[in-house]
This record gives sequence, structure tokens and C-alpha cells, in this order.
Amino acid sequence: MKTYLRVLAAVLLTVMLTGCGHVKDYLPTHSGPEPSPTRQIQTEAPTTAPTVPATIPADGNPDDVTCKGSYTGQPDSSAVAARIGDTVLTNDQLSAYYWAAVAQYLHSGQTPAPDPVRPLDTQPCEIDVSVSTWQQFFLRQALNTWHSAQALVLQGAEEGLPVEEAFQPNQKNYEKYLTDIPATKYLYRYETAFQPNSMHQAFLDAIPETLETLAGDKSYGGAQDMAQKAFGISSDALAAMMETYNRGYMYFTNLTYYVAPGEEAVEAAKRDLSMAGALESGNYVDIRHILRIPEGASQGADGTVTCSEEDWTACEEQAQALLDKWAKPNNKPTEATFATMAFRNSQDAGTALDGGAYRRIQKGQLMDALDAWCFSEERQAGDTGILRSPYGVHILYFTGSTSIAQIQSEDAAKEAGQTELLELAREAYPMAVDYSAIELSEGEGTVSLSDLLYPDVAHERFPEIPLYLQQDYPETKYGAYPIRTHGCGITTMSMVASYFADEELTPAIMCARYGKYSYAHGTDGALFEKEPPVLGFYLREKTYENTTAKAALEEGQIVVCLQQKGYWTRGGHYLALEKIFDDGKVQVRDSNIFNYGKLPAHKEDKHTWQSIIGAVSGYWIYEDKVTYIPACSRCGSEEGHTRDFLAEDYVCHKCAPALMRRNTYLTGCGN
Repeated sequence: MKTYLRVLAAVLLTVMLTGCGHVKDYLPTHSGPEPSPTRQIQTEAPTTAPTVPATIPADGNPDDVTCKGSYTGQPDSSAVAARIGDTVLTNDQLSAYYWAAVAQYLHSGQTPAPDPVRPLDTQPCEIDVSVSTWQQFFLRQALNTWHSAQALVLQGAEEGLPVEEAFQPNQKNYEKYLTDIPATKYLYRYETAFQPNSMHQAFLDAIPETLETLAGDKSYGGAQDMAQKAFGISSDALAAMMETYNRGYMYFTNLTYYVAPGEEAVEAAKRDLSMAGALESGNYVDIRHILRIPEGASQGADGTVTCSEEDWTACEEQAQALLDKWAKPNNKPTEATFATMAFRNSQDAGTALDGGAYRRIQKGQLMDALDAWCFSEERQAGDTGILRSPYGVHILYFTGSTSIAQIQSEDAAKEAGQTELLELAREAYPMAVDYSAIELSEGEGTVSLSDLLYPDVAHERFPEIPLYLQQDYPETKYGAYPIRTHGCGITTMSMVASYFADEELTPAIMCARYGKYSYAHGTDGALFEKEPPVLGFYLREKTYENTTAKAALEEGQIVVCLQQKGYWTRGGHYLALEKIFDDGKVQVRDSNIFNYGKLPAHKEDKHTWQSIIGAVSGYWIYEDKVTYIPACSRCGSEEGHTRDFLAEDYVCHKCAPALMRRNTYLTGCGN
């Protein structure tokens, strides 16, 4: 919950993200949120661009955007401008989409652009020969944006999300054991319609408050004043538009997780980029990094240190000792164990939380000493090294390198796949427009689509632990045994790993990866110690003490426990303990469907602490979930930028895909 509240606060404080065009256009050049243009756009000096009469062309065809020469007027707010089936778009909400589209274009810096202080219905549009005026151009964009968003909302309600083939639930068991069970809110595919997760829903619920904050940032006198002046509508109409626009994005976000272009799509994207002369040379590198600061050193504001040569030497010796200990064969030196060492020992506030990872680093992006080591021609995956720099002593692990051209091609293929999601939604839910009924309110073009869109910073796909059931995978084998009878351990690991990694790591996926931990009596507990670092989270400690486990739950940690014969099981059973309530009861994620009929406490999703400790034989306690990377220039914090390791801004592996899908939605919806 503490993570959820922190991130929600960040969401509400960073709603003003602007920009248009390619993903790189969103990358900020500072450590805070991207600035949002204010009302000064309306005071720019007029240009001498030619004009056209507001009534030309006007062909009267209600099915074409050229129906009217001008759509400016005193609109009937309830008049229907467009519809998708029984869902309608009224003139007031259309005005919201329209003026937000105008602001998005003006703020993007694209050229050519209309003069913002002159009526858009009198300025010819140079970039689209199918329309005459900029007003017609932005009207078409507005209609297409609503079409995309509303089609996605309808698709989410009717089609939901993809389901893996191995998932085969028994509906009779669902009716018998899972009716009126609160935990089904988090059960994999229990709901056939798409439901926003708790972070998304919190954003939707807070739209009125967000609009008030946005109005202040834009120098308006409140949400109603902003809605009236910027859009010519009521704040209720603006809030309704914002909700539809964001619900569409939230479903779109979930669909993008399943976009996985094949080799042919990537090669096609590479050919297109090559023909356009857009492919870059060189490689990206991925590294793990540990910083050690000499004891007794003084630090400057930029993170540089000053100390005696003896202190430097001692620090280098300590770094070598750490690396030597890690490298011992019996310690199984791997990237995952190095990541754990970084998490425990690195004094780099920017990346320690993420196991010291810097990903997709280009030549020249790191400071000179690290750059030379990483981009040495002899460098191979798995190489390690120790360097001294003005910031301390660095222990390095080289994960590997990939050609920039390959990454560009993969990203282009993913972006194309995401754009196709929008196209398919519009095709499945066609829009009918009555242009003759459209009239647009007067507005100011100061609040953009990106201002109104969920900022998607430090996004969590799973703000809570999802629930998977062993019995939903009747044909899946866990090692040599059926998961339905021997798989509570791997299913519990699936739940915990999905939460921490923010990936849909279903039992079928995890069984394929970790069948080696299966044995006749269930799951080897080593699974819960050795594999988390591979997935990006870390074990705090294994304990047999009830008081230690309870204290960890009270601090907000996730705990896995193993039960012996008793309240939960006739043999052995793993459980994920998600949180402890003020009354001392515990929320449990239980993978056995039959327990939901046998244990009355599942009816309220609260189990007594005594039911946990009655037959427990051990606990695994995990560190906090990583929801942001301090070194990231987008989601990070000031403490992540106190050391000048990077010559250029760094965008973390959480923000990069968020930027891509956000950009695709902003630009693709209107096309």
C-alpha cells in the first residue's frame, strides 16, 4: 500500500507531460517532470499566412469533414456529432477533443503550423489536401481520437484480454468455490471484461481533483474556468471526455504487453529504416555497476570524493574482496548474483535498487572511465573489472551488447504493432459521423491531449499480487508432476514474481522455466531464494521466527510461507502473504481452489495470524518492490542525479516502453 500511495502521489503531481512525434521527442533534458506549455501560446504575434473565407469549401455532405466551411458557433451541447453503435459523442465532448488536439499540435513544435491567434477556420491547411482549413484538419483528428478511445473502451468491455492456451478453468468449480470471494478481483481472467487496475482506477476517480490541479498549473481560476475558457464547455463534460480518453488508454496499455513482433516484422522494419537512412551505427551496452566510496572521504555536491591515497587503496582492496567472493565457483557467479551483490553493497543511489543495472547505454553516454571499459573491443559478456574514478571505486559486470540498428528495428516493429491495435479497434467498432450536426465551441488551445492523459510514470502492471490457481492448468506439468497436485510452490512463485516483475508470469510460463525445482513432495524451497534476482527482486531473509515474519508484514513486505498439515493443507502448501490489517488479520494469496470452499475466512479475504503460524515451517521475506529507478531522468529522484556518471540523460527500462505506448496512443489515435 505504501508503494501504491507513493506512486499515486507521483502520478497526480506529474500529469503535465507534453509532446508529439517520435519516442525520442519525449525524453526530457532534466530530472523532473516534462514541462507543460501555459496560456502564453495565445499571446504570440500573428503571422502573415494567407486566409480563406470561413464558408469555403462547404459541400453540405454530412458524411465528409468538408460539409461546412466553418464549424464555429453556439453548439447544442447535447447534439450528437458521432456514434459507435449505441455510444454517442456530443458536441461538448467533441469540443474537448478538438481543442486538446489543437494544443497538442501547437505545443509539439511541428511545422507547418497555423497561427494560434487567428481563427482556424480561415487558415488553409498545408499538410492535408483532403481538407481546406486547419479547423477541418483538427476536427478530423478529434473525431479519430474519440473513435480510437471509445472503440478501445467497447472492445475492453466485450473482448477483455488475451488468455493463454494452457489456462483451462473448470466453470463448475468456479461457481461452487469462488462465488462472492473478494480475491477473485485479482484472479487471472476471472473477469471476462477488462477492469482497470487499482492505480488506474485511482487516477480515474481523481479526475476532478486532477483537473483542478491542472487548472492551477495553466493559470486558470479552477477546473470550471479552464473548461469554459480553454474548451468552451463545462468541467463535467471535460471530465467525461478525460475519463473515456484514459479508459481507452488503460486498455490499450494492457494490450501492448502482448505485442511481440516476430523476426519477419523486425526485418521488415529494419529495411524500412534503412531505406529512410534512419539506422544508426554502433552498439548499446548493458552493465551492472557497484559504487564504493572510500571511508572518511568528503563528497562534493556533484558526488566527487576527496580522500587520502591510503583510503583509496583500502577502498580498492575492499572492492576486490567483494568481487573475489562473488567469483568463487561455489557461489555460482552469475549476473543475478552480481545484481544481488549490487543491491546489498552499491553506494550508487541511482541504480542500487535495480541491482546496479544500466541498460541501453550508448558510447559517450557514460563518463570517460566507464565508457572506455564498456566499449573496449575486447569486452565480452560476463567480464568484470574494477575502476577508480573521481566518484569512487566501481565494480563492473558486462552483461552484453546489441547493435543499435537491431534495437531500433525491434522498437519500430513494436510501435507498428501497437499502432495496429488502434487500427483494429477502429475497424471492429466503426464510427458514423454527422458533420452537419457539428458545431464547435470557442476555445484557447492551451490544454493538450497529453495534459489530460495518464502520465504512465513508474507504471505498475500489478499494483497488488495477482491470483493464479493450480487447478486452472489441468494439463500443465511441473517437472514430472501435474501442477494441479504438486504445483502450489511454483504457482505461489508465479503470483509473487508477477507482482514484483510487473510481468504476466503465469504458472504455465514458470513451470517451463523452473521445472528443476519440482520433486515428489512439491517444490524445493531454494526456488524462493535463488530465482528472484533473475526476475529483478530480492530476498531480505529466510526465517523460522513468527515474530520476524509478522514484523515484516507490518512494514509492508511481501512474505511467502510454507505450511505443513493443519488449517491450510493435509500435507504441505505454500502461501503468499500480501499484507496485514490493523486488526492483525492477514490477506493471503492461496493457489488451491478447494480452500476457497473449505476455509470460511476466504469469504472476507482476512485470515487470523494464528491460522498462519499454527503449522508453518518457514518464511521467505522480500525487499520492497522497485517501482522507480532513481537514475532515470523521467521517473527518478534528485538523489539519483547527484553523481555525474552519465553525460546524457538516462531513461530506465520501465519508462522506455511507457514512452513508446504513450506516444503511439497520442499520435496514433488521431490518424
